[in-house]
Amino acid sequence: VRYGCQTPKFERTVAKEHFAESTSIATLLLNTSKDESSLLLAASIKTLADLQNEIVNYFHNNINNVINTETKRKSVPLQSIQLENILRLGRIELSEKLVDDSLVINYQYGKGRDIIYDYEEIEMTLRNMISSLVLINTEKLHFLNYQFELYGENTSLINDVRARIKQQQMRNDERIKLQRLLLAMSNDDILNYLGSVDYVFTYLRNSAPENASETTTIQTFVENHIHSYACLNDSILRRPPFSTIQLQYIIDLYETIEENAFDKVLRDYVKKELIEETFTDKERECVLREFSRMTFEKETIAETLKSVDSWISMLKRLMIRVLNANISLDVPLQLYLERTDLWSDRVSDLDLETFQVDDDILLQHTYVILRGLEKKQETSNKLPQQLQEKTSEIQSKEGEQKNFQTWCENTPRVATKPKVLKPKLRV
Repeated sequence: VRYGCQTPKFERTVAKEHFAESTSIATLLLNTSKDESSLLLAASIKTLADLQNEIVNYFHNNINNVINTETKRKSVPLQSIQLENILRLGRIELSEKLVDDSLVINYQYGKGRDIIYDYEEIEMTLRNMISSLVLINTEKLHFLNYQFELYGENTSLINDVRARIKQQQMRNDERIKLQRLLLAMSNDDILNYLGSVDYVFTYLRNSAPENASETTTIQTFVENHIHSYACLNDSILRRPPFSTIQLQYIIDLYETIEENAFDKVLRDYVKKELIEETFTDKERECVLREFSRMTFEKETIAETLKSVDSWISMLKRLMIRVLNANISLDVPLQLYLERTDLWSDRVSDLDLETFQVDDDILLQHTYVILRGLEKKQETSNKLPQQLQEKTSEIQSKEGEQKNFQTWCENTPRVATKPKVLKPKLRV
């Protein structure tokens, strides 16, 4: 079974006949840090629904020869399906159908009891069952919203806010100003403010269009639509410039806070499985080299993905949103690199199709790649600085020589004559 980027293990520790009575699967789609039962539930439901959709599509496109690209087939949300929307192929029901309507016993042929199946009846039965089914929409599951919802596998919240409010990038001077303020904040305040913006997201994605626009400030939206302020940071309500930021910049603000939160807080608490010391020098070099070759060093990659800075920012968001939770690390990193919610608004879906990272590079390599890119960035930043310092030094020496030459030319010379030595008088 599979849900999103995760493939939870479906382990049956009890006998099949007692599985339903002895297994506790979470009723609500919530996850705790040490419990994967709800993820297993969501993955099982989605896997079964995708399998049924595959059967329905194959029937209409190949067997029934009905291909209509103009009219979209009817679909129902995964959490709204009824009994009539499910393809039921139970062993007992199928056996009864075969015995009652689809076979006869031939006592004459060979004087035996050979079974003759009515394949036309079987085909008509399956046709009627499948043709009455609708597609099941498995793209989105409705979870309960709670603070720090982004810290896990949910990818819908960021994209829902983007669809609700058109997002823009802040000006560089505004971003620099915010980063300076964040550096002066305590670690607890940064995390609390990050969770507060996340909490605002859950209200923003469900708000009516007339209640919030791109130019509405965060403070105005909170005062008008969030009745309880108990879990919100004071910066959202009272402290400019945080409170006066417009909703069209809220995701850019969130991503800026995330990167600062990673640098100030999470970087010191990276899981042991992710740290550089877990891998040998050769492994780290190999992973970084292959990752770079298939991503920003690739000639045909999109322009928005050629900058090392964009990859560093994305990997920091991946670290703080996903790798801070209890998830499997042995899944391909490519599954997460394809997620649009982890990239800024400058990166489109088409841009993400211009690269493909091999499945050998896993989620476990995220921090190793991040550190490698940061070192590469530091080296590239030092080279221009060293070149500038060397140029300044050369110019300084040339200036000193020029000044000395000018001084020599402008200073009047004193004429000197050879000194005549007189013979000493001896007494």
